[in-house]
Amino acid sequence: MEEKMKKSAIIISLFLILLLVVSGCSQKPADDEKLKVVVIINTNLGDKAFSDLVWGGVTRAAEDFNLEIRAIELGGDPTRQEPTLSEVSESGEWDLVISGTFNLLQATAAAAREYPEQKFVVYDAALDFSAYSYPNAVSILSKQNEGSYLAGVMAAKLTQVQGNDKINPQKIIGFVGGGENAAINDFLIGYIAGAKSVDPEVKVLFSYVGNFTDSAKAKELTLAQYDQGADIVYAVAGSASYGVYEASQLAKRYSIGVDQDRALQFEAEGNLDQANHIVTSVVKHLDILIYNKIKEFVEGTIKYGEHQAAGIALNGMGLAKNKFYEQFVPADIRAAVDEAEQKIISGAIVVPTAIGMSTEDVNEWKNKASQ
Repeated sequence: MEEKMKKSAIIISLFLILLLVVSGCSQKPADDEKLKVVVIINTNLGDKAFSDLVWGGVTRAAEDFNLEIRAIELGGDPTRQEPTLSEVSESGEWDLVISGTFNLLQATAAAAREYPEQKFVVYDAALDFSAYSYPNAVSILSKQNEGSYLAGVMAAKLTQVQGNDKINPQKIIGFVGGGENAAINDFLIGYIAGAKSVDPEVKVLFSYVGNFTDSAKAKELTLAQYDQGADIVYAVAGSASYGVYEASQLAKRYSIGVDQDRALQFEAEGNLDQANHIVTSVVKHLDILIYNKIKEFVEGTIKYGEHQAAGIALNGMGLAKNKFYEQFVPADIRAAVDEAEQKIISGAIVVPTAIGMSTEDVNEWKNKASQ
């Protein structure tokens, strides 16, 4: 009898230990508690662009996993970056801090090193894990260079189509970026590479707004590119991109949207004329990537100390192939885009990336744009 009691006690003890181990692997709180997640937004919400895309992934996760969430908007003010990251990390109030873009990368990386107990998800940027292990952080990045490559293929072919009143005889396309950083240059280099793969004689004009909010400046830069012979301009400037779309409507030329399907967005808002000037959009599925990382965090399966880059093959990026795309882009060009897409997925095409590229090599690609 005593022997049976000892065995029972051992079994119960082992069961309790196993239970503690399993529960320790999950981040799920007690029924009367909620996990708390804070998101640092470099600019502002309500841009119907990049920031809203990020917040959309967070709010969907909050609904599915019963989270308490908050967004802190920095309004594009660089002086608020380090103090904000330090404050939220030091407070101990948040189970997970989500912060991103290359603008916030340095401040976020510093906070992750200084506060090792705080967990971080860094989006749309790459932590340098070769310099520091970051055992409390993970970074995720959509391969914007791949989506931009497809846009470059499409634009370089479309700019040579005859019989379209939005297209001029010159082999010139354009690009308007927000602030100049590695991510924006990644868009640009992918775009240049795609265009040059079609026809080395196609020229790519490019300009930077200097921020992601000044739509008037973006409009001015876009109109200048149209005046220089561009008939398709790719907008990669956050909410400032609305200036590019407005310019394309005014000049009766084409634009390429970014982050979300801009043509369908304008159509839904009742602005069909604007939609009719957006030939396609390079869609970044960052909301899905962020949602998945929050899900992993809640379930206790997230792997810290790693960087994940999701391209076309992993549905991290894509080209909007909507009814406007089918209307404005001839079938043979759509077929060429599809072929390039499949070659990227198979690895037959490896798109150059500005992420980790030296300044000299970035400048070399910029020089190629005008050649």
